[in-house]
Amino acid sequence: MNAGSPRLANRGPDSHGRFSAIDGTSLYCEWYLPAETPRGVAVVMHGYGEHAGRYGEVARVLTDAGLSVLAYDARGHGRSDGQRGYVDGFRDYLADFEGAIEEAQRRNRAAFALDDALPVVLVAHSNGALVALRALADPRRAYPNVVGVVLSSPFLRLNVPVTRVKSALGRVAGRYAPKLSLPSELRIEALTHDQDKIAARRADPLCHDVATARWFTAAERAQSFVRHNIRRVTVPTLWLVAGGDRIADPEATRAVHTLLRAPSRYREFAGMHHEVFNEVDRERAFTLVREFLTERLQDLDM
Repeated sequence: MNAGSPRLANRGPDSHGRFSAIDGTSLYCEWYLPAETPRGVAVVMHGYGEHAGRYGEVARVLTDAGLSVLAYDARGHGRSDGQRGYVDGFRDYLADFEGAIEEAQRRNRAAFALDDALPVVLVAHSNGALVALRALADPRRAYPNVVGVVLSSPFLRLNVPVTRVKSALGRVAGRYAPKLSLPSELRIEALTHDQDKIAARRADPLCHDVATARWFTAAERAQSFVRHNIRRVTVPTLWLVAGGDRIADPEATRAVHTLLRAPSRYREFAGMHHEVFNEVDRERAFTLVREFLTERLQDLDM
C-alpha cells in the first residue's frame, strides 16, 4: 500500500496518553504498534510550532518496517504542558526527549512482555532534528540503545532574513523578557506544495505561530553547539533535506553534514519545501526511510 494513500494518512494511533519528562513536565504522546513483536522502537520528534498528531503517515511507515512508535508533543506544543513556544534552554527539550525514550521502552515492556530494552531509532524533523543532534553531540550524555537517526530538514540555521536590529532585540529580550511571544512570521505556504496539507495545517488548533525570545536564543546556542560538536555523533544517520527550503537553510545543513564522521546518507530533494514528509512526492522520502531501517535492523540481527 502506498504510504501516501488516504487510508494510511487517516489511520490514527493505537493509543495515546501522557508521561513525565525527566524534570516532571507532563507530555502528551501517541503510540503505534506493529503487527508482530517489534524489532525496535522509533521515537518521533516533531518540528517547532506543530505536534505529534501530524506524523500519522510517518508512524505507519515505521510500524510497517517492524517498529513500535512513540510520537510525542514537546513541551509548549500540542497537548503537552508549558507556555506555547517557550523553553528556558534546550536542556528542557532534552528532558522531553530522554523521557520519551524511557516511556517508549516502558510501553514496549508492558505490551510485549519484553525483558530487554529495544534498539531505538529517532525520526526527527526540523527543531526536533536540532534537539536530536544536540543530544547526540553532547559528550556528557549517552544513549546506548539509539542505533540510527532519520533527520528531516534539520533546523541548523534560519533561512528567513532577520535584520540586525530585530536579531539584537531578540537577544536582549531573551535575557530580560524570555517569555515574550511574537509572531513567528512562518509562511505556511513554505511548508509543502501539497494543498491539502496546507489547508489541514491552517485549520489545526494544536499548531501555533508564535516564537518566544528565549526559544530564539536557545535555538541559536544549540545550533552553534551542533556545528562545533557534530564530530562526536557516532550513530548512523539519514539526512533528508529540502533543497527549496525557505525555513531551515539547506546550505547550513550541507556544511554541518560535511563535518560528520559517523556513517551517513545525505539526500537533498531539489525544489521540495520544508516538510519533506508532507510533500506531494513524499513517497520518495519514505522509500529512503524504509531502506535505512532495513539496513540498520539487518546489521543488528547479524
